[in-house]
Amino acid sequence: MPANDDKKMRTTESKIRVYSYDEARAFAVRVLALTEQHRVVASPSNYAVLYAYCTGESAELREAFDAAVHSGKPLDDFTLRDLHERFVALDQFKGLQGVGTDLQKIVQTLLGNLGEAGQDAQEFGRTLESSLGRLRDDSGPQAVQAVAATMLTATRQAKQRNDQLHKRLESTLAEAEVLRSELEEQRRVALMDPLTGLLNRRAMEAQFGELMAVDAEAPLSVLMVDIDHFKRINDTYGHALGDAVIRNVADVIRKSLRVNQHAVRYGGEEFVVLLPQTPLDAAARIAEQIRARIAALRLVRKRDNFTLDPFTASLGVATRRVGDTKETLLSRADSALYRAKDGGRNRVTVEVVH
Repeated sequence: MPANDDKKMRTTESKIRVYSYDEARAFAVRVLALTEQHRVVASPSNYAVLYAYCTGESAELREAFDAAVHSGKPLDDFTLRDLHERFVALDQFKGLQGVGTDLQKIVQTLLGNLGEAGQDAQEFGRTLESSLGRLRDDSGPQAVQAVAATMLTATRQAKQRNDQLHKRLESTLAEAEVLRSELEEQRRVALMDPLTGLLNRRAMEAQFGELMAVDAEAPLSVLMVDIDHFKRINDTYGHALGDAVIRNVADVIRKSLRVNQHAVRYGGEEFVVLLPQTPLDAAARIAEQIRARIAALRLVRKRDNFTLDPFTASLGVATRRVGDTKETLLSRADSALYRAKDGGRNRVTVEVVH
């Protein structure tokens, strides 16, 4: 693949529809009208769903959105989050497929180059055999001189072809490295919650499944974390400060974990923490550390030094038992969380061990 070829392979870019400023502005106005109509927050994920709905690029999204609206139930964050997971986040995986197509083309190019190298080697070998045959028939000075000239020409041609092949291979490998980086970035974005930088639910499913499959007898604990009275925080201070609370809680959770432990934004103000190789008592200590650090947070808005009232979180803890699935383990952690809420909040509750 020539280095100066303007038609670089970028399948992912060709899949993205680019709108003009006026078109994008018109869609943004419609999105804000929908947030007013349905009284929903224009959070990044909600905005992405409504924007995709307004562009009409996904017929499946429009159908699901209209069905939700016409169901008679209010359009809430839970419904929009579900639409985001099913349709908008899925588009990011389609981008991964596009990069995979580009990578396939690069592999085919490499194979073609290697095949060409094989043909050149065969041709050079045939020249050698022919020259040796001529020397067997005639070893006089003129014959030797003619064979030497032929071999010199063949060697120069082979070197020139190999130099050209080397440059093409370098260009192709550079393209492969660019696509590898793009693939890694898209994979990271597709598995990350945009507000907090934690894993999202899709990433949790994959990580959780992997942990459940490894050594069923090894300890594996789960924390469920929920910010107390979060609706009151949003209603009192607005969604911008509500988002700041979520980000700071996520940061506390992240900094409380080791490298092999995984924090997930499960949805809204709720988080899940996966703790491999961690028994129930150790998991409870981590949970208490997280609870105390959240309770000690004091958030100050920089532009006016406004100090947010202290807030807390409740946590439920459960550990894997024989025969557990992801669902049963999460369910027990969730039950423990609700007992923490019912018990007065701002506390850690461990699952009931029979």
